[in-house]
Amino acid sequence: MRKLMIAVTAVAGLTMVAGCKKDDVQEQREDVAEARQEAAQETAEARQAEGKELAAAQQDANEEIGSARQEANEDVAEARQDANEKIAGANQEVRDEEKELAEAQANRNEDLNEDLAQGGSGMAGATAAATTINGRVLSKSGDTLTVVDTSNRELKIKTNDKTAVMDNGSRAVKLDDIKEGSQVRASYVMDGKDMVARDVTLVAPVKKLEQ
Repeated sequence: MRKLMIAVTAVAGLTMVAGCKKDDVQEQREDVAEARQEAAQETAEARQAEGKELAAAQQDANEEIGSARQEANEDVAEARQDANEKIAGANQEVRDEEKELAEAQANRNEDLNEDLAQGGSGMAGATAAATTINGRVLSKSGDTLTVVDTSNRELKIKTNDKTAVMDNGSRAVKLDDIKEGSQVRASYVMDGKDMVARDVTLVAPVKKLEQ
């Protein structure tokens, strides 16, 4: 009987020891589960914080990019405005120069018309290429000289107040100083059908025509 009681007591002791070990394992499992839960929560919080920081950084970057683009667009707009103003100014200068040129041409045409009205043949002589002849004066009638040149052509040369009359090219003389038989050198231009003298130079003494 005593042995039976000892055996029962031993079994009871083993059961209590096994129960204690079971309780320790359960507590360890609960600790591990709690630690895992805390780690998962911390990981989630860390990821959330990281996401917020990334979003904030992306927003800052977008704002900087937007600001840079706006500044670039403003610079481009300002450069275009400056270029357009310079082009407009250059075009205005061209128009002003064209206007001045047109006014100068109009004034010149007016002067030409006035000169032509007052002595058109003289102006024609000033602008056209001249032809030079050498010859002898056959006759003089008013402002017209009849000259026989070296080719024996008889030419009627008109003079006007713009015709230069010289003596051997050294001094000015009057048209009346040129007599019949004078040897002359004359430069003339064509004004329509008329030969208009630009200059007449007396090159030899006056000789009387043989009758």
